[in-house]
Amino acid sequence: MHYGRLSPDGVGHADAVLAKLMRLWTSEPNLDPAHLAAVSAPTLIMSGDRGSIPPAHSLLIAASIPGAQLAIVPGAGHGLIAERPELISTLIRDFLAHA
Repeated sequence: MHYGRLSPDGVGHADAVLAKLMRLWTSEPNLDPAHLAAVSAPTLIMSGDRGSIPPAHSLLIAASIPGAQLAIVPGAGHGLIAERPELISTLIRDFLAHA
């Protein structure tokens, strides 16, 4: 209902957008963890313990980036920034202070 009201493409385009999102959610990003070894910037990987991304996947990403830090945020899903803003802010400030 809201999509049709807001989209310049109209209601009929909602199915195309949903199909693209489903493909994105189920198959992207498709990165070889070995390629992450080239990342040289300080990196903080964060995900919620109740999110759609399994903690093991976040661990693999963090382990593949040299020196990366991992924060699994308790009680949070994919919207962890909105769900746990104070904790996220503390984690980011601490990370940046030591990066």
